[in-house]
Amino acid sequence: MASRRYGSDNTWWPPVANVSAALKHVVEQAGLDPDRYGKATTAEVVAALEADPAVEAAVALAEELKGRDLEAEVRHRVASFLPRFQYFDDYNILPGSVSITRLQEAGEDDLDAAERTALALMRLAGVDGDEFTEASYEARKAALEAAANQLTDELFEYWTQNADLSVELDIEFRPSERGAGTEPWLQIRVRNQRHRVTLNMAERSKGFIWFFSFLAAFSEFAGETKRIILLDEPGLNLHAKAQNDLLRFIDERLAPHHQVIYSTHSLFMIQPDHLERCRTVEDVDDDGTQVSQEVWTARSDTVFPLLGALGVDLAQTLIIGPDQLVVEGPADVVYLSVLSAAAADAGRVGLDPRWTIVPVGGLDKIPTFIALLGASDLNLAVLLDVAAGGNQRIANLVSRGLLDEKRLVPVNAFTGTAEADLEDLFDVGWYLKLVAASGIGKFAKSKLPPGPRIVRRIESALGGPYDHFRPANRLLRDPGGLLGELDDATLSRFAALFERLNELLS
Repeated sequence: MASRRYGSDNTWWPPVANVSAALKHVVEQAGLDPDRYGKATTAEVVAALEADPAVEAAVALAEELKGRDLEAEVRHRVASFLPRFQYFDDYNILPGSVSITRLQEAGEDDLDAAERTALALMRLAGVDGDEFTEASYEARKAALEAAANQLTDELFEYWTQNADLSVELDIEFRPSERGAGTEPWLQIRVRNQRHRVTLNMAERSKGFIWFFSFLAAFSEFAGETKRIILLDEPGLNLHAKAQNDLLRFIDERLAPHHQVIYSTHSLFMIQPDHLERCRTVEDVDDDGTQVSQEVWTARSDTVFPLLGALGVDLAQTLIIGPDQLVVEGPADVVYLSVLSAAAADAGRVGLDPRWTIVPVGGLDKIPTFIALLGASDLNLAVLLDVAAGGNQRIANLVSRGLLDEKRLVPVNAFTGTAEADLEDLFDVGWYLKLVAASGIGKFAKSKLPPGPRIVRRIESALGGPYDHFRPANRLLRDPGGLLGELDDATLSRFAALFERLNELLS
């Protein structure tokens, strides 16, 4: 495996273990039989080729191989696949003004970090320094305005804090530091249309300068492949909404082409709907720094940003109460709410209104949710659909003491089957009527494939998954006469479920 340290041009290579594969490829390209001439070493191949002097292609290839270093060629080929690393931090922020002469004449490696960002800005605008230093004022002004408009369109697509801002560029001629005469300096300014004033980039807020600099530096490479982008606490000085803009830029412009890795302590730089991307980093005694995707094993102070991100996301959709009933999706919320009212109307037990039903967006997110909130003062219960093989991550929560086993309520405890979703508490014929009413399709019970779970049986009949929320939405918005057709056995199963859940209230 080839390796290279960050910031180094040196690559360390192990010996090429299989030169014979490269030799076989070269022999095949020459139109020769690899079984006859394919050997383990270059010397052996040359000897085999020279043993057939009557074969012109063999003689020619033998002479060619004497002057080739196949091991070096293999390394060169592998090197073409090695990614480039790019690191960005506060030293890369864009200056308010920069010498165009220096950007033109200095090698890119000789520029400091801020100057390299300014060079990226000019490339993003699609201009070089010569266009900004035209002798004609009109030509120079036209180039500056065209570049400013391009930058405004590119950069402010991802800045939603203030729609009244635009980029302005100007040229200042300063005395040359290298002798007589003057040299051009590019002035980067931002106009506020609302207040009708411009400010030099250096006079804007620290967060705005960082965001503008970041977009300038990386927009140039948005479509380039094979880059690993390393960010240290990105957007630290940005407003929470601006951090969301930054994440949107990373998702839309960088992530499709690059691997982006960043460290953060900000809860607003964590996407609650993509917690699977998160890794915790802890300094563990005697073991050094440990990186883990098992967030529930980390210390509470380590996962606090994750907890904050999840809390903000939940707070946007509900008022959190002390009693939380965790379910997989919004369809479960509808069925529990509607059937609770139906059971109560029939004189049976309904779901206690103290429960706040929290859909977490899927079975795979339940362990993360429980791990993050389980240490709080909330009274948690989990209503769990049960599939073949179970869910080891949820079982681990119980074995580690993060969730009391009695607070894990499996649906199949009320169906008497090995597997069950909440939909399996309904009579099969009734649920098929609801599916038909929702427009998914009409299915005869006797024609469905066998199995314990009705949703999987319907998916098998359809040849693929369907939107499980559509039937629930139909039941909520336009039940028609379906609620009146609920059979006694269905109401009994739901009432038993509600009674079990209500027993868990503190």
